[in-house]
Amino acid sequence: MITVRTPATSANCSIGFDCLGLALDWKSEISFEPAETLKITGCPAKYAGEDNLVYQSFVYTCKACHVEVPGVHIHIDSDIPFARGLGSSSQCIAAGILGADALLDLHLDDRQKLDLATQIEGHPDNVAPALRGGLCSCISTGNTKDGNQEILPVDLGAHGWHVLVVIPDYEVSTKEARKVLPSSISLHDAAKQVGHALLFEYAWVHGDENLLYEACVDVLHEPSRSKLIKDYPDLYALARKDRIPFWISGSGPTMAFVSQNEDLLRNLQHYLACREVLEEMDSHLKLRLCKVSDQGAEVTYG
Repeated sequence: MITVRTPATSANCSIGFDCLGLALDWKSEISFEPAETLKITGCPAKYAGEDNLVYQSFVYTCKACHVEVPGVHIHIDSDIPFARGLGSSSQCIAAGILGADALLDLHLDDRQKLDLATQIEGHPDNVAPALRGGLCSCISTGNTKDGNQEILPVDLGAHGWHVLVVIPDYEVSTKEARKVLPSSISLHDAAKQVGHALLFEYAWVHGDENLLYEACVDVLHEPSRSKLIKDYPDLYALARKDRIPFWISGSGPTMAFVSQNEDLLRNLQHYLACREVLEEMDSHLKLRLCKVSDQGAEVTYG
């Protein structure tokens, strides 16, 4: 049996639209073992067929490596919520690729795994940290001869950062979240975004929370996407009052408070869990305190 442990991720990280993402120490376990036919367990019956994303990624990897797709039993053990902005699709993709690689002795290197994951996902901001851990920055350096993007990843590490994820009890689909994005921005806003992105990277690596707070001002996606998340205004106001770095995780609706101070986030977690606060916000929120993890997806045998 092969077991792949894959982390939840938080993508975009305020100013890094489609190019920044980080791994959390909240992980799923997906196991693979040979079988006569396809069998998928541990998930709702409607996802237990050939359209399951773990299996689709497993098949994609086999075909990319020109090997026959074998029968396989896939068991999914995960409490990471689906369609909430925590990289659930990237976890499935990473697990499918690593499961095929390990089960069939394909000997893929790290770059090949990332390239395959990006081809399946469409962009690398979630799949890169799912595979590599820490905070990852990625750009496309152009198209290869087969028409796929060539991805250049940079690993920026974890550096002791903690994340309080706030998960509303409703979904925001990535498709709908992309529909509301602006088709263009001004030169002034583009320059502002670049400046904040450069400050963000420096602040992250040097553990400078005050600078990270100042850097977390996005003009590309958060102003539009925040309107789809009814709890955003209250949480954003709280973050600004206490000068805590804050962003929409992926396309939402999950939001993230980020700090070097774990106790600060723990106290914030207790505050947000108070019945009076939740009633005032008229929301049902799941709260989870995580560490940014240097460990990406990992494979164990047996």
